[in-house]
Amino acid sequence: MIGGDRGSGSLVWMALLAALFMGLRACDRPLAPVDAGGVPLDWQATVPDDPGADFAAPPETRRIELPGGEQLHEGQVAEALAAAGHARTWSSFTWQVEDAPVTTIAPGLDRRHHFANAYLVGYVPFAQVEAWVPLAALAQRKRYQFDHEQYPGAPELWQTSREAFFHPRGDCEDHALALADWLIGLGHDARVVIGTMRGGGHAWVVLFDGPRTYLLEATDKRPARALPLASQLPDYRPEAMFNREQYWVNSGSPLTTDYRGERWQPRSRFRRG
Repeated sequence: MIGGDRGSGSLVWMALLAALFMGLRACDRPLAPVDAGGVPLDWQATVPDDPGADFAAPPETRRIELPGGEQLHEGQVAEALAAAGHARTWSSFTWQVEDAPVTTIAPGLDRRHHFANAYLVGYVPFAQVEAWVPLAALAQRKRYQFDHEQYPGAPELWQTSREAFFHPRGDCEDHALALADWLIGLGHDARVVIGTMRGGGHAWVVLFDGPRTYLLEATDKRPARALPLASQLPDYRPEAMFNREQYWVNSGSPLTTDYRGERWQPRSRFRRG
């Protein structure tokens, strides 16, 4: 654990995620055939022409705002990590202010650390499709591979949602980021969740649909016959979750299947540009 002073807050980073390939299914809503409006989808068309340059803008343009109004941008994150000797530590970290977690930072393929929300860049391969389509697309399009196998010397590097569709391999957070961002682009309330699953660090997606909460395991490559309800998947232990704009922390026990309510406290709001 490392820390530094910034204003009146104490900034602390703790290693958070480790990749794990696991998947479970529970039955609720049957899935339709794999097409959209009767027209079969070309999964290869989900791939962008290039990986993009989603972090080309200066780091000062990506920032978070805390409930008290304090702001922090990625340039300050880079300076603090360099001062602590962790500029080249290829792991994700929980950033704490006054002993309270406020966000997650993680290194990208550009070998720079970014706020977790920044990896949701708004990539939507197909519009006006059902919610199960992104899950099926990732199951067919992307192969699971641990980061340390794909990037020698780097135990963890995150792909943006666009990069996740460009590169054919990735681990749990790469799958989750691509899935959640597509669902958000379709107008759904979807969030990337980080926590543990059967003792290992993991990332997955929750989708809120009226009173139902679905848990979507994007790394599961088995044919799915139903959207899984979160209430039926107790092995997932959530610690935090985020979408394009906000970051929530589970203030209660991670032994829960509840992704709603007062236990989920908003800790920061992400701003881009």
